[in-house]
Amino acid sequence: MIVHDEIRAIAADAGFPRVSLFLPTHSTGPELRQDPIRLKTMLRDAARALVGQGLGAAEADDLLAEARAHTAGETDPFWRRRDRGLAVFVSPDGTRFLDAPLPFAEQVHVGRRFVVKPLLPALMRDGAFYVLAASQEGAVLYRGNRYGLEAVDDPRLGIGAETFLGRTQFPNDLGFHGARGSGSAQVHSLGESPADEQQEQVRRYADALAAAVDACLANAAAPLVLAADDRLLGMLRKALKYGAVVEDGIREHPQSLSPEGLHARAYDRVRDRLDADRRAAIARFEARRGDGGVAMATRVEEIVPAAYEGRVEALVVAPDAAAEGVFSPSESRAIVSPQPNPNTLDLVDFAVLHTLANGGAVYARPVDRADDFPPVGALYRF
Repeated sequence: MIVHDEIRAIAADAGFPRVSLFLPTHSTGPELRQDPIRLKTMLRDAARALVGQGLGAAEADDLLAEARAHTAGETDPFWRRRDRGLAVFVSPDGTRFLDAPLPFAEQVHVGRRFVVKPLLPALMRDGAFYVLAASQEGAVLYRGNRYGLEAVDDPRLGIGAETFLGRTQFPNDLGFHGARGSGSAQVHSLGESPADEQQEQVRRYADALAAAVDACLANAAAPLVLAADDRLLGMLRKALKYGAVVEDGIREHPQSLSPEGLHARAYDRVRDRLDADRRAAIARFEARRGDGGVAMATRVEEIVPAAYEGRVEALVVAPDAAAEGVFSPSESRAIVSPQPNPNTLDLVDFAVLHTLANGGAVYARPVDRADDFPPVGALYRF
């Protein structure tokens, strides 16, 4: 999981050499075999760049040794259970590996600072949601965003078969047999039984599962999409007390869907709701701009000090927005300058990270607003 405090620390780390690598990763199939090969090739490119910038060949090899240790092949446990993208940050102090839900384009950067811009979309508040994929074979609760789904690991969701039978006290002759689903929950599936007994057992399972999900999401407010067959979906909807269940559920057996298919169907059902906050922020920005620019800004030189001081409520940023420059906290002053020096940093990245660190929201600028909305727009709290 990407944490903005960790990225902010990485972005603040300065000094030569700093190596940043970004690559897509895969969990199965022939693409998985290519991941260590891809990393090996990128490390060669990084070594050449390091030597080109004055580091000795032996020093470059030593610097990249920890990352190179994972290039032998896909049987290395390192490559198992990776997310959709991998970021590698290498310095004389060590090597950090960060998984991300983003399928990065391959990138190699060598210089005095780490590059973090490819990670920033994962931090932007483009909306979180949940998916409960349930069947009589098992249930998994997922946390999702526009990039993918991640199973929620919570002991309250671990309704094991024996525990479930013990709670519901089913008779021994109802023809149940144990089955484990793809996630942390395990339930009993139905064998031969009268229709009314079968209906009652499914209802009890739905009640138990709903109670577990309600407990797990007690402090959440994000939309919850249900994915199940018609009967189970209806029972779950009735039993759940969670207040943000999406009306349009996925009326399919979850095991018939690939992870990508499940995400696509779920995201399609929450897209408009998730985008509401961004639309609201943009509307407030435009209203303030129409009132003469009160409590808003578009100039990076103004936004950076405000973000650092915690005065930015919301920031809307174009995906490719960048501004090299320097910032002096003591003077509360940012200067945009393309001339590199030891203190140069990407001021847009700096503003994003400090807005998040101070509790503000960051949204990606909609693609269709490129012509009439600035690359960076900030709403101030005060």
